Parts: sequence; C-alpha cells; structure tokens
Amino acid sequence: MTYTAGLWPFITASIIMGGLIVYGWRFRKMETGVYFFFLMICALLWVGFFVFEIACNTLQAKLFFVNIEFLGIGLLPVAWVFMVLSYTGQSMTWKKILLWLVLPTIDIIIIWSNSLHHWFMGNPQIMYNLAPFPVLNLDYQFWFYSIHAPLGYIYIAVAIILLVRAMIKMDRIYQWQSGFMLLALILPTTVDVLYYFGISPFPYFNYSTAVFSISGLILIWILFRFRFLDLLPIARDTVIDNLEDSIIIFDHKKRLVHINPAARKLFDISPDMLGQTIDKTQNEYLQKISTLLQENKSEIDIEIGEEQSKHFDSQATPVLSRRGLHIGWVVTSHDVTERTRIFQQVQDLSVRDNLTGIYNRRHFFELSQRELLRIQRSQNSSASVVMIDLDHFKQVNDNYGHAAGDQVLILLTQTILEQLRKYDIFGRIGGDEFTLLLNDVSAGEALNITNRLRTSIAALRIPFEAQVISITACFGIVSSQILEKNDLTIERMLKLADKALYEAKKQGRNCTVDFKK
Repeated sequence: MTYTAGLWPFITASIIMGGLIVYGWRFRKMETGVYFFFLMICALLWVGFFVFEIACNTLQAKLFFVNIEFLGIGLLPVAWVFMVLSYTGQSMTWKKILLWLVLPTIDIIIIWSNSLHHWFMGNPQIMYNLAPFPVLNLDYQFWFYSIHAPLGYIYIAVAIILLVRAMIKMDRIYQWQSGFMLLALILPTTVDVLYYFGISPFPYFNYSTAVFSISGLILIWILFRFRFLDLLPIARDTVIDNLEDSIIIFDHKKRLVHINPAARKLFDISPDMLGQTIDKTQNEYLQKISTLLQENKSEIDIEIGEEQSKHFDSQATPVLSRRGLHIGWVVTSHDVTERTRIFQQVQDLSVRDNLTGIYNRRHFFELSQRELLRIQRSQNSSASVVMIDLDHFKQVNDNYGHAAGDQVLILLTQTILEQLRKYDIFGRIGGDEFTLLLNDVSAGEALNITNRLRTSIAALRIPFEAQVISITACFGIVSSQILEKNDLTIERMLKLADKALYEAKKQGRNCTVDFKK
C-alpha cells in the first residue's frame, strides 16, 4: 500500500467516523443509540476501506476492499431509515427490521457473488490517466444502474420524507436538531447522485466518502450543541396536542422534551424551556413536578396560585424503551379545581356550622380533645375552656324575627374571631351557645381575654332594617391549671365551664365567672 496524494479527506472522514462510533457506544442501551452506532459502522466501512482501496496498487487487492465497502454502502441507506424511524418515535419491531433488510441483503449477496454472474461489475480495471492517483473503473453493469443505486436512493428518500414530516410537528429545538441531521444526510447523497450521473471532478471516482467528513462534523455539532441522542423527542406518538389536559414529557435526566399547548397555557411554560432540567426553571408548576419525580410518586395533587388557586391531579408515567430501559416520564395534569372546591365545601359542611362558619359541636370536641392530650404530655402547657351564652337571645328572635337572630349570631362570631389567635379553637355547640378553647394561656390571661371579648360584644350595635339591636353575653371559664392531668377531657372541662356560666347568669348577666375549686 502507498500513500496517494488526495487521500487526506478520506482519512479525515474515517477518523471522524471512528470517533463517532466510540462516542456512540455510550448510547448502546438506547434504541436510537443502537441505530446511530449501526449508521456510523456502515459509514466507516465505506469510508475506511475506500482509503485502503485507493492506497492499494493491485487490482485484486482493490476489488477485495471494494466488496467490503459495498457492505457498508448497501446497508447505509437502511441504517438512515432505522435512525429516522427511531428518532421520530415510530414503532420498530424485529419483523419490520427484517423486512427493511431483505432488499439490501439481496443486493449485497449479488455484489459479493459477482464473479459468478457479472451482473454488478463487468471487467474492472485500474485507470492511471484519469486522476493524480490510480482510479478503479468498476465497469458497472445493469444491477448497479437498475437495482443497487435506485434502491439506495429510494431508502434515502424515505428517510428524508419521514424526517421532514416529523420536523413540521416538532418544537423549535428539535427542528434545528433535525434540520442539521437532514443536512448530514443530504450532503453525501447529493454527491453520490452526481457521481451516478457521471458528474464528478474525476471520472469513475466517487467523492461521497470525502463529504462524509463534513457530515460527520455536522453530527458532532448536533451531538454536543443540541445533545442529540441525549435529548430526543421520545414518546411523541402518545402526545395529542389538542387535548385539554396538560401533557409534559421529560427525558431520563428530567429535561423537558415536549410541552403540549394545554400545558403551555395552563402553567405559563415557554417553549424556550425545552432542553432545560426542571431544577433550572423557575416555574412554580415544574418545581412541584420535580418533587413528584424525585420522590418516585405516581400521582400528586398540585395547587397553583395563591388568591385564586387552581388544583391539578398530576400523574407521572415512566416511559420505557422496547428494551425495557427507563428513558423518561410522561406527566399528565387534569384540572380538578371545581372538584376540589366541591369536596372542600362538603368537607367544611361536615366540620363547620353552616350559619356562622366556625366549627360545629362534633369537630370542636375532636380538635379540643387533641389539644388537651397534648397538654397532658407537656409539663408547661395549659389551656382554658370558655362557655358563651347570649343574654335574652329568645327576645331577639321574638321581637325582630329569626333573620335578625341569625344576623346577631353571625356578627357575634365575627367579633370574637377577630380577637382570637390562629391556634385557638372556636365552635358553636347549639342555638346561642358557643365555646372556646384558648391554647397556652394561664387562668389570669384567659380571664383578661374573656372580659375583652365580653366588652366588645356589649359594644356591638347591629343594624336590622330600621332598627338597631344591642346584645350582651355571659362567659364561664375553667382553666386546665386547676385540674389533674388525668382529668383533662373536653367533656369534663365543658361541664365545669357550664357551671361557671350558670353562675354568671345568676349574677345578673353580661359578666364573666372563672370556675374555682
């Protein structure tokens, strides 16, 4: 073998293809990665052994390497088809793969058995006067012109059509990525077509292999610039863009690879976020989805917004390749705001008084008993239970009507709520009777709070129609500090507070009595 002038473009292309094969090995567990590896092997067979063909000096050696070249040449177009089909998310079964390989396999068999029938090559010979280096004239026969070349171009055309059709529906990042891949496909194909029609700087010499160096550089560019093979439009066939539900697809590294229009509108997700990991986005919804994926949960209820919050039932479904490898997630979110609102209303009805909105008797008992159990376990905590009863409330109903009575109870409740802390418990236990559990207060503090509430109630002037209604109330208090720990039950404390309330009524109403042992 001899180095021949002009070999450097082909050697460069071989080195690039070899580098891509080494790099592509890391993606061998991904379906698209397997086809990319197969494509690069085919390209290297063509480009690499073309270098040996040129460097050889004998006809027999050149023909030996030519046969190996055509192994890559024959399989290269179908490798492009496999690559594009997998890249665009179309199903590839073993049956389909074998069907696609039938014609290229027959073509390769005819080429390798040429010595028996000479359908592919007639009388190959070395030409010394056509270029600065010896050129092999293969003397192509009918099989090359009628079967081999048209078959390869048909496969390449199928790959181009599939890629272009998919590009139309892709998001911008994939359109750029796919556009460069399309360029890498078209460049050597164009040069090969020109060679087929006899348009070449040197007759009988195909420069398609040299152009593979440019295609290889393009593939390197999209591998690192667009993270091709790492950022693929996975599971696109499962996405229906006109669904009302939000659908977002993440790859195995939690990067956004597809956002349907509903998701963009509902959660204000920009297409520019494609390719970013969840953690790099500042989107409220995506941050909550990150929690869903990190904790490997399949479903989560997400609340978005503060004043007019919306609720979404979000589900994360793992996406597996046909080899069973995890390649990403499809996250769907359904707006359940109305359902949540109705559920909240039903839940509120079960725990709250329907007139005043404070806790009903049953829920007040549950919450208060829970707090008293906490106090039993604590050395320094204390609480007071207060019973409240409106003075002569029956007269309000009799004189002004039940509508006025309801208005009085509502305003009474609001007046008390405004002066309570968040952790105090306030409930209506029936009619005009209310009860309070004041957390973490001493007996003296509870008395001060109660007197302040009593004064506020007495100062109320409640307008009703053309009249003004005034009210007062009696308060009975009992502190946990006067009871033994094992005697701290809500029933017991309410009973004692009721005794104090009864005493307040005896003392002339609009007063407060603190129960003493």
